[in-house]
Amino acid sequence: MYKKVSRDPLYSEIFMYPLEILAADTKAIQRLRYLSQLVGSQMSYPAATHTRFSHSLGVMHVAGLYSAHLFGTDSPQFRLSRLAGLVHDIGHGPFSHQFDDIVYSAFGYEEGHDEFRKRLLLEKLPELMKSKFDNADEQFKKSVMEDLEQTLGKISENPFNLLMESVNEIFEGERSGDPLFNVIQGPLGADRMDFVLRDAYFSGVRYYGTVPMDRIIRNSAIMERDGKEFLSYNIKTVDDMYTVLFGRFMMYKNVYFHKTSRAADMMVQELLTHSIKPLKLGDYLENLDKFLDLTDEFITQKIEFIHEFKLYDGENAEDVSKAYDIIQRLKSRDLWKLVVEIPYTTTGIDPGTVSKSLGEETLKKMRKNIETLISTSKIGDDDERSAKEILANFEDIFMVDTPYKLTLFYPDEFLSTKVYIHDDDGKVMTFEEFEKKYPTYKLMSGNMLQLVRIYAKKDVRIFLNKYYLIPNGISEATTRW
Repeated sequence: MYKKVSRDPLYSEIFMYPLEILAADTKAIQRLRYLSQLVGSQMSYPAATHTRFSHSLGVMHVAGLYSAHLFGTDSPQFRLSRLAGLVHDIGHGPFSHQFDDIVYSAFGYEEGHDEFRKRLLLEKLPELMKSKFDNADEQFKKSVMEDLEQTLGKISENPFNLLMESVNEIFEGERSGDPLFNVIQGPLGADRMDFVLRDAYFSGVRYYGTVPMDRIIRNSAIMERDGKEFLSYNIKTVDDMYTVLFGRFMMYKNVYFHKTSRAADMMVQELLTHSIKPLKLGDYLENLDKFLDLTDEFITQKIEFIHEFKLYDGENAEDVSKAYDIIQRLKSRDLWKLVVEIPYTTTGIDPGTVSKSLGEETLKKMRKNIETLISTSKIGDDDERSAKEILANFEDIFMVDTPYKLTLFYPDEFLSTKVYIHDDDGKVMTFEEFEKKYPTYKLMSGNMLQLVRIYAKKDVRIFLNKYYLIPNGISEATTRW
């Protein structure tokens, strides 16, 4: 069958089958070339400029390795899982997860790009694939039809619609614990294994991206539990699983949640907040053809354009000005500065339940310290003016950040997606049951690390430290994360 090869720094060569070539060459997938995989992290790791497109090809490749082992290369599951890997990030907007947090949430897409992916798969991608197919040469058309027949069986009147419905069903299988969903996006799925490897490679921290992928895949199996089939892993690979999860933990701790990465991410969030109205981003979510124009540079260049030529009304003037200022600061790496960091751990409760209040309480103490300093009149006129200026603009200067909680191993990930462990005798167990049988592994699960940080939008660190205005018992700015 007709194939193409994509060169890749991780896997050497990634083969692409006709349907994958057809889908990849549509505007919906090619758009991923213009979405950064690691938005803020490239401010700390300059080589981390890889894209959602290269990651999607990698997930397709790893999904193929999985499904070839589980189902065989001649199976429909092999073709469908690879296609699911290719399109899994198709719903991402500009600046990826920051678009989820700001724009998608503002328009009611609670599950962000995953929810929007469904619209693109069912409403747009089949149309784009058919258009590509209609304009292809006869040899390629023949190869596509052979691929369709191997994937779907009898060719229907609208094969590309049926194909994308079948791919979407894989993602719909999250709640039921469908094996193919876990092959793509499960706790040890193709998505996670590729992003740990790829992000570590391009960030220059390959020692965090230790993923015994071949061994984990080779020891995966479809096993039956309670009369249903689920993805399961041989018990002898448990330590290999922990290796992957530890690598993910270290990537979050040192790369994704690096203090500078998060500063840039939050600035991008503010940029998107101020871009919603002047760029009419809601229209781009309504019209899928317009959505396909959304890229990282689309946001920044359009804001700069309308700012330069004053193509906005008075109602949007402030938003445009603030968005433009953020873009200029990002371009000159004039980032928000970390002034307070509070790392803490909890066992048995979600640390996120207290993180926001802890940040707000810390801000109250800082404000009180500044007020006390001014009332003592023990500072010079210049510093008193600085203190009063900070106090007057306190809420505009300081920003609380409570990034996702971190944990090395969280059994609920496996329980919620119905991923199991089995021994050589074929006994299938949950991770909770596994931990009861091997209690030493409990030492590596349950504890959660939460980071609470306070950033300053203007650099006031020297003044805060000069008068010891950061509350006692809280660490000063640090590079530990």
